[in-house]
Amino acid sequence: MRVLGVCTPVRRVGDPVPPVGQPEAREAKAGELLFDRTIVSAGDTLFARGAGCDPGSQATLTTGGELVGRAVADRSGTFETVVQFASFEPGHRPVEARCAGEKPLTAGIDMVLVAADTSASATSVLLPLFLALSFLAVHYQMAARRRRRGRVRR
Repeated sequence: MRVLGVCTPVRRVGDPVPPVGQPEAREAKAGELLFDRTIVSAGDTLFARGAGCDPGSQATLTTGGELVGRAVADRSGTFETVVQFASFEPGHRPVEARCAGEKPLTAGIDMVLVAADTSASATSVLLPLFLALSFLAVHYQMAARRRRRGRVRR
């Protein structure tokens, strides 16, 4: 079944519950706006699906006055579109879908900023330095012993 932009198997009774942040793949009910995920990070593609519009009417998705998607409702009054945010602001973003003369459909999406700590810690800098100095100290001691032995034998 095609739900929210991808071929997704619909969950049957007794199947395991999907992971947190990933909603169940299902058709939208009348008056409902769904996303293919509830948490997105920068650069993620997000799909929205709604139901309850008049057939053939245009659905416009906005958040805070910013246009994020457009679609045309099919014969059953459902629509599906890619949601594209012009700006990335971490936090909760309410999204509203409006069809001509219909009650708006609302849902929210959580935007998260994923960061990795790439700074060097004191341990990661000092350990290789200590190992290099230890190697040099042992090397010079061994070289000094060889020189002394060479002088004694002559």
